[in-house]
Amino acid sequence: MAWFFVLALLALLCVLAPAAWSKRRSEISGIQDAAEFSRVWYEQRLSALAEEEIDPEQRAELAEELAAVLVAEYPEESQKFDADGLTPQGKWSMPENILLAMGGVLVVLAVGLYAQLGSYGATKIQGAQEILALSPEDGGEELRDWQNRLGQWLATQPEDAQSWYLLGHAHLKLGEFSLASSAFRQAHEFADGDVSVKFYWLQARYLEKQGVLDERSRLLAEDILAVDPNNPQVLEMLAVAAISDGDSGRAITMLNRTLNSEQRPERIQATVDAIGALRSAYAQQSHSAGIQIDVALDAGEDKAPTGVVFVVARPVDGGMPYAVVRRPSWLLPFSVTLDDLVSMSGSRLLSQADGFEVLVRLSSNGLAQGEAGDWQWLSEPQTLTDSKKPKRLEAQISPPS
Repeated sequence: MAWFFVLALLALLCVLAPAAWSKRRSEISGIQDAAEFSRVWYEQRLSALAEEEIDPEQRAELAEELAAVLVAEYPEESQKFDADGLTPQGKWSMPENILLAMGGVLVVLAVGLYAQLGSYGATKIQGAQEILALSPEDGGEELRDWQNRLGQWLATQPEDAQSWYLLGHAHLKLGEFSLASSAFRQAHEFADGDVSVKFYWLQARYLEKQGVLDERSRLLAEDILAVDPNNPQVLEMLAVAAISDGDSGRAITMLNRTLNSEQRPERIQATVDAIGALRSAYAQQSHSAGIQIDVALDAGEDKAPTGVVFVVARPVDGGMPYAVVRRPSWLLPFSVTLDDLVSMSGSRLLSQADGFEVLVRLSSNGLAQGEAGDWQWLSEPQTLTDSKKPKRLEAQISPPS
């Protein structure tokens, strides 16, 4: 915006300079005209002396006086004109039309720059990011004020995605979920690829519809998970929707994925308990048939280090896992279930594996990549065709030998 004012100032100078110089030229021209008049008058007076009938001696004296005045005064005026920057003909050294043309070009550039970078109303919404830090309890009045300002601005600038986004937050914080949904929808229209906009639009729709996910909301959720596969809020929304639909299996899958990023102990414990309850309901459903391995984990009498326990069903001797469950080590001892609900992908199901082994590893740094010093346990090879295939494995993890 500063460049706009610089260009405008330069344009103003280019326009005013010729006007000021024109005034100065008029003053100097007046001086020049007066000098010229004086010179002509003296010359005419000298000519007239030749025709007057006066004493020759007196005529000579008058002529000498007039000539002396003419010679003394007129050259001085000519020097003065040259010192003021005029040519002998009274013309300027820099044409005025060049300055005027430059002024016109600068005005066009300034207007174009201003049209690209802002408008008069932009100053009213400067600092609107404050909305993100305000709380409805202490900043309700400020939120209302920002709502009014942003509303007026968007009436003239309807394609400003960021302002729609901030307005949506203001509505969301004030509990105006329908208005928030509408504002985020507008922001999404002009910033379709922004995951943050998608998330808050989904949240506003979820609250507006009191926990019901319609088709548009489900599509938004899938778009978000495509970029952020372990987004806990979105996964929980989908889990709740699955429970409402009576789909315990999908709810288990969604809740299990939330534990990949959840760090709060109370939330982790609540989620694990919910998965246990859903497992009981899922076992009673007709489509629950298939491979299901329960793994009971313990560290024995040794005190396990703080970290993350990975329970992995993988090809014998290693390879891309079929199924993975992740839990914090402070839950030990605990049990998990390996089946298709915790498979790595829909195209690589545990129930389709010819054989596999179960690896339990405690990672102190929480990384999936194994390191020397990790506590672990490895099962014997398991096959689906074995009539004695185990339904339960006892895994006691221990430090490396």
